[in-house]
Amino acid sequence: MRDPLSGLVRVRPLPVLTGARLGEAIAIQWSDLDLEVRAAEIRRNIVDGKETTPKSGTSRRVDLSGRLAAALRAHHARCAAAALDAGTGALAAVVIAGAGGKPMDSDNFRKRVWPKILAKAELRTIRIHDLRHTFASLLITQGESPVYVKDQLGHHSIRVTVDTYGHLVPGGNRAAVDRLNALLSGPRRTPAGPHTGRPESQAAQVRGLPSGADGS
Repeated sequence: MRDPLSGLVRVRPLPVLTGARLGEAIAIQWSDLDLEVRAAEIRRNIVDGKETTPKSGTSRRVDLSGRLAAALRAHHARCAAAALDAGTGALAAVVIAGAGGKPMDSDNFRKRVWPKILAKAELRTIRIHDLRHTFASLLITQGESPVYVKDQLGHHSIRVTVDTYGHLVPGGNRAAVDRLNALLSGPRRTPAGPHTGRPESQAAQVRGLPSGADGS
């Protein structure tokens, strides 16, 4: 009989290391991964057992950490070996497969498997969705751009990201008043000629991937 806690190593890294919603995580297919450039395409979402689009209505590419990419490679090797032992040799399309190679039942995982995982790890009760918030909070507190966090989470608007996590920006309020202080206390200059103004600073670049990378 399959140990339901085996879902721990299959599902936990995806929400906490990518910010994916549970429905998005269980809908990821092997063809959505590019482990060479460490990226995944979030193209689908499974809600109430039915496949739909991600909540934002559009797909997105998310970065994968080296640790997560290594875990996915190991998981792929285990799945391939299990398929050979079963005499089929064919992998399930989805990365996190349930019975019969179908996507895992998210409701069953939330209500039955997840509480057992928390109990086994001696952790307090939290929602699996809280791992998504943990992902975003850790990025923000490490100084990552809210724009990058928005793209990873798939928020439809930067305002959603800022309203939810803006208070976590390290020293954000202090930096704002320091800039104001510098503006007020700086020397006043009279332009000698036509005022052209200073070039506006460019927005922080969102972390990208190597050009031409194929997420298929």
